[in-house]
Amino acid sequence: MFISTGSSDTSVKSFKILLVAPKGKKDSKSNQKPLFHMALGVLVSITPPKHEIDIIDEHFGDTVDYDADYDLVGITARTIDATRAYEIADNFRKKGKTVILGGIHTSFNPDEASQHADTIVCGEAENMWGTILNDLEHHRLKPYYNAKDFPPVKEIVPLDYKRIAKASLREKVDTTKSIPIYITRGCPYNCSFCVTPNFTGKLYRRQKPEDLKAQIEDAKEAFFKKNGTSSKPWFMLCDENLGINKKRLWQALDMIKECNIMFSVFLSMNFLEDEETVKKLVDAGCFMALVGIESIKQSNLEAYNKSHVNTPEKIIEIIDQCRKAGLNVQGNFLINPSLDNYDDMNDLVDFISRNNIFMPIMQIITPYPGTSMYKEYKEKGLITDEDWEKYNAINVVIRSPHYNSVEFQYRFMQTYYKAYSWKNIINRITHNPHPLMGFVTSFAFRKNLHELLETFESEHGLKRSNKLNLY
Repeated sequence: MFISTGSSDTSVKSFKILLVAPKGKKDSKSNQKPLFHMALGVLVSITPPKHEIDIIDEHFGDTVDYDADYDLVGITARTIDATRAYEIADNFRKKGKTVILGGIHTSFNPDEASQHADTIVCGEAENMWGTILNDLEHHRLKPYYNAKDFPPVKEIVPLDYKRIAKASLREKVDTTKSIPIYITRGCPYNCSFCVTPNFTGKLYRRQKPEDLKAQIEDAKEAFFKKNGTSSKPWFMLCDENLGINKKRLWQALDMIKECNIMFSVFLSMNFLEDEETVKKLVDAGCFMALVGIESIKQSNLEAYNKSHVNTPEKIIEIIDQCRKAGLNVQGNFLINPSLDNYDDMNDLVDFISRNNIFMPIMQIITPYPGTSMYKEYKEKGLITDEDWEKYNAINVVIRSPHYNSVEFQYRFMQTYYKAYSWKNIINRITHNPHPLMGFVTSFAFRKNLHELLETFESEHGLKRSNKLNLY
């Protein structure tokens, strides 16, 4: 793999670098957040050792010190974080600091982001970062770097967990908090709502087994605090899509089994049809697979380029099979204001409740910049709001043919909350594996949804008499 690390002359000045993961003001709370932002973890891992690095992650309550002495401030931004990222960047530039903006949102909105930074980085940074640091050392930092001008990133950089731990000052965690890791990167599919194909292309890369095994051991040492003799660390596999090739998936699972961990993973539903694959997942320590079910309406699946997905009946059959094997399947569902009505929302919650879907996630379809959906909806005039603070999959930012945005969002939030009624929570933890994990996570989801609902009601002057029976 090509990684330019710049000059090897140790007499060149060493830099003090700050890497920031901002948190959007409307970013939802979740107990599923990993210990550090993976993009920043990669940058820490490939930065020459002579440079000193600090990580500030606002998702963990870290405070930004604008008066600290840094030679370079790098900020990554998702769409939901963009406004806050610009705010942080502007404050550092007022202090005379050199600021670089990167990340998914910046990559697809470079003109917008360039108003707030000295340098813009578009695309995956692995093969650019060394050149950027080298240019900084020699006072020739450019205003714009694009991954397309560098060799493609064909391999996954092993993470340096010890250096990440030192840079982030995260405390060690027990088995209830997740440590992030990559096994693969990229996804060959073209889901219209997903930014991955346009950010990384269709290039699908796999971690070398020997690198992965070593990283897991390093991560345990750096981040895991054993709590009891039988506890295992929880790793969150941050792959966009772990399962593409069954044979290679099995090889990875056989290797992970040797590492004595438990983990959660994003996975395509079609891999869960195979009983042997499910068995290997469970044997390797997987307790939860997040699956993008998206919708129980065939017409919606066709609109999302996911019409190849099984029917709702087949989905339930697969989930039941996984449940019996000891694997929880967490379903992700999309509600589309331009395609769905209130009856569709109610039908979805009935489907979730009737089938005891583990820890369901419901989201309002959001056309994120960089997706084919954004381009299509923009051309059709369906996007009604580009306040990036609202791009958290809870707010309505596209046109609905039948409802105003406040009415639709309120009904969505009420319906989502009903999916986490005490009755539904009790039924789910009774019928699914790992009941303690199910209760803890469901309670956290319910609490967060309740807070969001109350805030929305307060902001829009909605009276309690307008509420549905949510309990």
